[in-house]
Amino acid sequence: MALGIKTVIFDFDGTLVESVGIKDDAFAALFVEYPGRLDEIMDYHRANNHTIRYEKFEHIHRNILGLEYTDEDRDRLSRRFSALVFERIVACPWVAGAGDLLALGAEHPFYLVSMSPREELLSILEHRGILGCFKAVYASEWTKTDAIRDILAAEGIDPLAAVYVGDTPEDQAAAEAAGVQFIGRDSGRPLKGRAFKDMHEAGAALGLLQGGVS
Repeated sequence: MALGIKTVIFDFDGTLVESVGIKDDAFAALFVEYPGRLDEIMDYHRANNHTIRYEKFEHIHRNILGLEYTDEDRDRLSRRFSALVFERIVACPWVAGAGDLLALGAEHPFYLVSMSPREELLSILEHRGILGCFKAVYASEWTKTDAIRDILAAEGIDPLAAVYVGDTPEDQAAAEAAGVQFIGRDSGRPLKGRAFKDMHEAGAALGLLQGGVS
């Protein structure tokens, strides 16, 4: 790997797979019966990439729609959301170069940090054949910053010896808060500094792939 880098931590949606639009479509479908509030709902959804879906559902119900929010609402919305996204995320395209990069997981300490629910995420990774590419997977029970810090402790490394690869401003902020390096992937979200178009370029920056071919 690039000089000084010992551990690579990946985001999933929009970083390894082209799934961002899938989850946006699912959120819109959940609340399609409220057309007068849908723009506000989607603005909130897109502005809070690292808020777990259950908290988003509650905020939308209570603060945007002015509705009561119950455990039954949480379970109903969660089941429907999972049904809307699961098969599409299993089948959606890789971000170019992601498959080649993850194939190196047996040789390097790769980790995954995502805000998706754990069982759903593990099932998606298994269906895509990449679960074994990661030393550990961190899901929605962790904040991304805490997950990164836990990885640093597990590896026994200095923060600057790790890099987080993500595609959102929240990913970048989590990396900064944990003190690790950040590599941005351009999925259309605003990032500070350079963002690479795909994992060929990001892998080249890490010293793991030859870049420039998609």
